[in-house]
Amino acid sequence: MNRIKEIIRHSEHTAEVVIESPSIARSARAGHFVIIRFNTECPRIPFTIVDTDIAAGTFTIIIHKGAKLTDLINSLEVGYELTDLLGPLGQAFEVKNYGTVLCCGDGVGFVPILPVMRALKEAGNKVITILSEFTAKTSCLRTNAERYSDVILHSDNEADTLSLVRQEVERSQPGLVVMTGPTHMMKSIAESTRGKSIPTRCILNMVMLDGVGLCGICRVMVDGQRKLTCIDGPTFDAHKVDFDQLQNRQRHFV
Repeated sequence: MNRIKEIIRHSEHTAEVVIESPSIARSARAGHFVIIRFNTECPRIPFTIVDTDIAAGTFTIIIHKGAKLTDLINSLEVGYELTDLLGPLGQAFEVKNYGTVLCCGDGVGFVPILPVMRALKEAGNKVITILSEFTAKTSCLRTNAERYSDVILHSDNEADTLSLVRQEVERSQPGLVVMTGPTHMMKSIAESTRGKSIPTRCILNMVMLDGVGLCGICRVMVDGQRKLTCIDGPTFDAHKVDFDQLQNRQRHFV
């Protein structure tokens, strides 16, 4: 049974959707995602599994305006049964105690980092989060970020985010940097941490169709090898990702 159990509408553009699916709730880990087709008019869309409740047999996704799904949000109803749901997909994030972890993202791209932040916090890490102005204005993203962070830093734009990352790398000496968001921003951050030998992970948001490695649309070059975000990711070593090639591929799907 894959049924919508609860809808928390934060605005006409953003909603948390709680879906009843005991098998996914039991199996999902931070970093996993699902692919959902809500109806015959809707494409198959990947959504990060933001939270799970094993006792209730549910998992939560966030539908955000960046996916251009405002009409979909308004049409969903509690009790609606999903006939096309696949997951959990992808590889789970490697969660352990790194000491201090620096997390950053931007806008719609911030959603995939939320479950990772929660898992890292529960593993005993000190979590420092950089919130962009756009993300901070979205109540459910801001609230979840505040819940899982020990320190919140606010940035006005991407240049400010990069500056804050560099400052925190020097000041806090994090054991790990985790990032998501625009490709050019992730490339800049990866370049800034490479020379410091600080492990840096990127969570990629890629266009995909099947989610099981057949279509090849979500391919990315990592350490000179072709990887598929749907089955090898969505998390990769940012120091090994070819961001230039990734950005060129993404232009085909704008």
